[in-house]
Amino acid sequence: MKIKYNIISKEHVIYCKESFTVKEALEVLEKSGYRCVPVLSEDGSLYRGNIYAQVVYRALWRQEVSEDEPVMKLVEDSSVHIQETGSFFRVFTNIKQYPYLAVTNDKGAFTGILTHANVMEILEDSWGIKRGNYTMTISTHEYQGALSAIMTSVKKYSTIHSMMTLDNESTFFRRVIVTLPKETSEKTLDKLIHHLEADGFRVFDIEKI
Repeated sequence: MKIKYNIISKEHVIYCKESFTVKEALEVLEKSGYRCVPVLSEDGSLYRGNIYAQVVYRALWRQEVSEDEPVMKLVEDSSVHIQETGSFFRVFTNIKQYPYLAVTNDKGAFTGILTHANVMEILEDSWGIKRGNYTMTISTHEYQGALSAIMTSVKKYSTIHSMMTLDNESTFFRRVIVTLPKETSEKTLDKLIHHLEADGFRVFDIEKI
């Protein structure tokens, strides 16, 4: 899954220009209500970093800068950005530390941002929250072919809307979350649970979405 299909595009991003003063940047932050916005080059093409409201307030309070000085004195995260052609799965370790990740194209031009909300929407979609009916959490001993066996059992009664595995570091035990489509009835669900448990799996949680 490519990042560029899930970002907020540059046209919808509030940002400061690198020529802004501290006062101008603070006005943008206060008007937007965001705690942080990107800082771009004068023509808006290149990412220069982020400006944080907290950093501005602290610097002004400590008299480390004046309102008339360049905002670039307070810019952070200049090296924190990802390419839009990169894999979505590589963003997790970085986005936990920042309010968003700046996104650039293969020429280094700023194309938008990837936010926590974007990531949550992708996870919701992959989990099938909007189009699923039930989620089953199934536990199994870890062995070769366990996931295939679960899929085979489920498909005898229903299609699989989505599947997610947990405890991937464990060598003995694994939980598998299966989302069933909206047309799955309670009667079909009961038959499926019985079949899974007869095959040696344990269904220890059922949730209606």
